[in-house]
Amino acid sequence: SSAMQRVHLGILATSLLVSACGGDGHGLGAADPVSDSFPITAGNGVEVARKSYEAAIASGGFAEVGTLPVASAGSGDGAQIAIMAAGPEDIMLDVISMVPFGPIVEGCLGGTGTVSYYGDIANVETITVGDTFSVEYESCDDGAGNVTDGLIEMTVTDFSGDLFLQTYMLATDVVVTNLQVITLDDTVIGNGDATVTIDTTQTPYVSTSVSGSRMSTSSSLHGSQVLLDYGSTHTLDGNQVPAEFTMSAYGTLDSSDLPADVDYSTPTTFRGLVPAFPHEGVLLAEGDNSTARLTVLDAEKVRVEIDEDADGVVDYSEDMTWEAFLGVGDT
Repeated sequence: SSAMQRVHLGILATSLLVSACGGDGHGLGAADPVSDSFPITAGNGVEVARKSYEAAIASGGFAEVGTLPVASAGSGDGAQIAIMAAGPEDIMLDVISMVPFGPIVEGCLGGTGTVSYYGDIANVETITVGDTFSVEYESCDDGAGNVTDGLIEMTVTDFSGDLFLQTYMLATDVVVTNLQVITLDDTVIGNGDATVTIDTTQTPYVSTSVSGSRMSTSSSLHGSQVLLDYGSTHTLDGNQVPAEFTMSAYGTLDSSDLPADVDYSTPTTFRGLVPAFPHEGVLLAEGDNSTARLTVLDAEKVRVEIDEDADGVVDYSEDMTWEAFLGVGDT
């Protein structure tokens, strides 16, 4: 069905963000990065800031029914952030509308494999706290060379409003178990948990928040990434044209592209107009007694400041375009 196809494409799209990542070629079997900090210096500070910014955006992708929040050299602009805010509501609606009784088992577009939808709900007329929904892929071929396996489970923890009028607040606990996407040239695997809150009660203003204790992803081409104690909030305000977006985030990133882990936060919320890059915002990445600070100058330029000994004095500073910042370290 068209709903099943949209759910699958939503999962696939965010999962495959890692394919654009300029990784260092660590194999799929590589161990998780060591959970120790490392010094941020003029030599690695821009890369640290970029990886942290990508992780902040990508963590919101988990709201799209358990898609893998993998950092990438994606656009990083307003269009990408807007998708993180507004995209999950349509996919969540599709999943829930398909499983009033369940299980529903459908063949996949490529002719092999299945996707199954399960629902255990208290009242078919509405959503109730404690309702559970699951999506399970078994060698599901989408017909374009991508095969998906794995299980996504959702439990409703809070709900108010009208889901089918799309004015509601919905909170779910989501668990992803061995979600694997095999493409023509890569294999991406993810496991983890999140609490996802979607608020459309003030539509066309939409807010999507995601938080969790751990989400790990690995790619046969681009190594591994672990988000720990992470969270993000993405909003999209459609009351104006062009629409305004915001993003705030925090967490710990362990990436095979970095020597060890780094903590990131957004002291100033990122803000901008779709589809441009943010014109406001500050991201702080903290390493071993050192920091990298990304400050948005406008929708075209950013500044990266490195404090190598956390004494409050900037030791290195560089202004660059958004495109140059997001392209650093790519191969």
